[in-house]
Amino acid sequence: MRRKIHKCLSFLLAAVLLASLAAPAALAAEGGDTVFVRTAEDLVQLAENCTLDSWSQGRIVRLQADIDLSGTDFTPIPTFGGTFEGQGHTISGLSITGSGNVRGLFRYIQPSGVVRDLSVEGRVDPSDRKNTLGGIAGSNRGLLAGCTFHGTVRGADSIGGLVGINESSGQIVNCTFSGAVTGEHYAGGIAGQNYGAVIQCRNSGSINTTEVDAELDLDAINREQLNAAENVPVCTDIGGVAGYSSGIIQSCTNSGSVGYDHVGYNIGGIVGRQSGYLDGCANSGDILGRKDVGGVAGQLEPEVRLLYDQGQMGELLDALDGLGDLLDQTQQDLRGTSDALSDRMDAISARTDEAREAVGDLADSAADWTNENIEELNSLTARISWLIDQLAPILDDAVDVMDLVEDLADELGNALDEVGAASGLGDQAEQELRAAVQSLRRAASSGKEAVARLLSALEHLGAALGSALQSQEAMEEVRAAAGDLAAALGDMSDTLAEIARILWNGGDEAALGEAAQALADTLARAGDALEQAANAVAAHMDSGELEEAGKDAAAAWQALGEAAQALRAAAGHATDAAALLAKLLAQGGDLAEAFRDPGRTLEKVASRASRLGEDLADVFWELAEEPTITIRPIDSAIREQGDALGDVFAGLLEDGDALRETMSAATDTLLDDLEAIGDQFRVITDLLRDLLEQTGEELSDRFEDISDQETSGPDTGCVANSRNTGTVEGDINVAGIVGSMAIEYDFDPEDDLIEEGDRSLDFRYQTKAVVRACMNRGGITGKRDYAGGVVGLMDLGRVSACENYGDIASTDGGYVGGIAGASWGTIRDSWVKCHLSGGDYIGGVAGLGATLENCHTLVEIEEGSAYLGAVAGDVDADAAVSDNTFTSERLGALDGISYAGHAEPVDFDTLCTTPGVPESFSRLELTFVADGVVVEVVPFQYGEGIDALPEIPAKKGCSASWPDLDYTCLTASQTLEAEYTPYTSALTDGGELPEILVDGSFSSRAQVSHTTEEVAWTDGGAEYAGTAYTVTVEDPDLEQAAYTVHCRLPDPGKRYDLWVLSEDGWTKTDARLDGQYLLLESQTGTVTFCLTERAGPLAVVILAVGFAGLLIGFCWLIRWRRKGTAAGRKH
Repeated sequence: MRRKIHKCLSFLLAAVLLASLAAPAALAAEGGDTVFVRTAEDLVQLAENCTLDSWSQGRIVRLQADIDLSGTDFTPIPTFGGTFEGQGHTISGLSITGSGNVRGLFRYIQPSGVVRDLSVEGRVDPSDRKNTLGGIAGSNRGLLAGCTFHGTVRGADSIGGLVGINESSGQIVNCTFSGAVTGEHYAGGIAGQNYGAVIQCRNSGSINTTEVDAELDLDAINREQLNAAENVPVCTDIGGVAGYSSGIIQSCTNSGSVGYDHVGYNIGGIVGRQSGYLDGCANSGDILGRKDVGGVAGQLEPEVRLLYDQGQMGELLDALDGLGDLLDQTQQDLRGTSDALSDRMDAISARTDEAREAVGDLADSAADWTNENIEELNSLTARISWLIDQLAPILDDAVDVMDLVEDLADELGNALDEVGAASGLGDQAEQELRAAVQSLRRAASSGKEAVARLLSALEHLGAALGSALQSQEAMEEVRAAAGDLAAALGDMSDTLAEIARILWNGGDEAALGEAAQALADTLARAGDALEQAANAVAAHMDSGELEEAGKDAAAAWQALGEAAQALRAAAGHATDAAALLAKLLAQGGDLAEAFRDPGRTLEKVASRASRLGEDLADVFWELAEEPTITIRPIDSAIREQGDALGDVFAGLLEDGDALRETMSAATDTLLDDLEAIGDQFRVITDLLRDLLEQTGEELSDRFEDISDQETSGPDTGCVANSRNTGTVEGDINVAGIVGSMAIEYDFDPEDDLIEEGDRSLDFRYQTKAVVRACMNRGGITGKRDYAGGVVGLMDLGRVSACENYGDIASTDGGYVGGIAGASWGTIRDSWVKCHLSGGDYIGGVAGLGATLENCHTLVEIEEGSAYLGAVAGDVDADAAVSDNTFTSERLGALDGISYAGHAEPVDFDTLCTTPGVPESFSRLELTFVADGVVVEVVPFQYGEGIDALPEIPAKKGCSASWPDLDYTCLTASQTLEAEYTPYTSALTDGGELPEILVDGSFSSRAQVSHTTEEVAWTDGGAEYAGTAYTVTVEDPDLEQAAYTVHCRLPDPGKRYDLWVLSEDGWTKTDARLDGQYLLLESQTGTVTFCLTERAGPLAVVILAVGFAGLLIGFCWLIRWRRKGTAAGRKH
């Protein structure tokens, strides 16, 4: 029912906005004339006329033909307040590349302006300023309807495919963008920033899909907005439809890619940062970023209200008024008593008036003091949060430096092993050098561990901001980790100096050690400065010594500046030191060749360390350059007012005691009056005591999350009825719908709050953020912590009636959940069916949860270390868990344990009959995908299998197979990607020098085998014998084609004849020789052949000589016989 009501309200909202399209046109037709634009010259003239803001108001401009602006001197139309009817025509060739901000076909569209049914093609890429750019308009306060822009828009801040900034009165309806948008802050496919309404718009262009180097211009910073998002030197607020929106986004879609791998904050498929109302949107594009990355919104900011209560000061004033009333009543009862008693009553009444005035003065002064200092305190918190974000990637680079140092140690060790005794160092020096190499390796390992601890400590510090005690504990972790890192760097410097001493007996080998030690000392000094700033302010805020906190903070910023200068110097020393040691290694004589690789690695270490030092110096210097935070102390006037209040109350209590003594003999009525006055004094005393005890209140106690409270009408801080089918990848806080639900520390917090009530010292913040009825089907991949199907990190808010069917994984982190990676808000009435993987804290609903109600899961945890559960990996100690169910053969509900009535297992049929079960949840199916195209969707029953796998589309040069699963027992829906493997060109029977090798084109599952047997046959009257080979090629994926058999010769020194067995018997066949192999062509799956040894050259010679001898003997015998016959005749 709620969804139907919500859809009706959305429809009515769209209808009202669409109805407004006709009003400006009707007004223009009545009060002005019509301008026809047919050529580029007409459009240029229109731009010249519109330099006066009133010229276009009331006019209708009709585009009568397509116009090409290529080669013209067209400049953007400055301001437009009439109606521009594009009539479906196209303006092409738009090129805006010169200087200037607020650029587009129109610079400004006024509230009365309408641009309708217009297509524009071109490029907006100014050479400087580069702010507030759009293909149609730079700034829109009117109406854009049915417009399209195709092209490129590039700039810095507030960059949109159609509009740079859509102001609160602006409407963009049924518009589309295709092409590419690139910006540093506030970049979107339709609008860079949206404060108005964007309805039924579509983006298919790519948004920030190339790496953008955001630069910080110190001269252009607005000093009053030092913590604003656009002043952060990274890409922020990037979305498929809008970069930032505090207005309405309704029924919009994005199919383009958004973001760049591991780069950017607040990256979303629809909106980068959302603090308004978003409903009925869909994203199918791929989303990439670093932190706060979501398929619909990168970050959802809550609606924040600042409520002022009457508070205990007000109660004290009321109690004093009550005391005055009691005294008035007593005076009436005492009429007729002595003048002395009346005088005492007058004195007490006067003192009551004095007390009321003193309390009022103190409350006013204290409230003024609080308002003056809140901005400074918020600025300090924002700077610390910014510093943590800046240090994280630098410390990641520090790990790479430590890896290089480990490589250096390994290469030095290898070099020593290689040269051995030839080093000429001597046994003792060689032993010392090996010990130094081991020390260097240990120091690098210690450095990596220290960097990891420092990263963890910084994350704890970021989470602890706002709590003095937790911030102090986190700073202790930072200090300890920084000290360990400094010690590790010191060990490295000592070790490198020792290596230099051993390798070179002369020269100033201490230069290297001094340079490395300078870097270590500077890092430690920077850590000490950070610790001094945060601890001083937190401690003094807790104790009330704000004046001292300001002085210590100023000293800390100055120390940071000095640390930055020292870091730059240390970076230079590190480079010089590396060059020195490289020179030493190069002068090593016979050792120079062996130590060449270590020398190169050392230069890499120095180069990376130098860049690391420069990066740290830039961060510290930028922080040091910020204006000093000055906290106005409690001045003497407030102290004097407090002392005066104490004196008045002391006198009032004295007069009360005197009054009781004077009236001890009064009537019962007077005794009752006195008892009431005493009770009122006790009330006042209790209130004073409570005021004194209130000084220990934590800042978190003043925040109240009211996301569970239903309100009528559209909410700000809301994402509803939206879906994501695209893949989402990021480092931290990654999810299918919203990357994070948290407060963005941007601008002056007072400017972002809705205030209710009269200002007083007793106030609280109410926050509201809601994700409702959203669905994710896209795959989610995070590199580190907080990956979820709907929300990555949920600091506050409510998620209800949401569904997730996309698989979720963290490659190098934990806190992975089907709905939320980690949640401190409320999750209820949601459904999850997916696969999860990560490190610790993996849960079907939440990796870590707080309030989980009526959620249902069917999940498989493919990878996980600790805290694994079908409902949650773990929950808070004060968590509220109820009415959750799941189906699993091996998982428990919470950290492996199920709880009856709270989180318990049920069979799948029971799960599917739960009230409210979505159709998609109860339907189990395998989705077979090949090259991004769905081949077939095969349904199955829980615990059963499927009959056959679908045929895989063929890909030239590749064999294909589906993933190796047990398809006979399936328990969860999956999307299976076909695995294509390039054909294999050769098969062997094994061994380093195989006896049989087959050359051809085969699938990955093809196999070759062969057998041998002794055979004999007769051919042409001659008998032959030998070993027959039968070679068989089996390929289940490919039909057999021609191939070549390579058979290794029994004796490479001999010659062989090749015989092949066919249906007709053995046939001698010509063969080719390739090294030690004889080659045979085959067209069948099985071939049988035999090699017979051929007579060699020596045997031929012997046979020839023997034959010649026989021939000579035969001739001699004939001749001898002839001679004998002749002699007989003579006789």
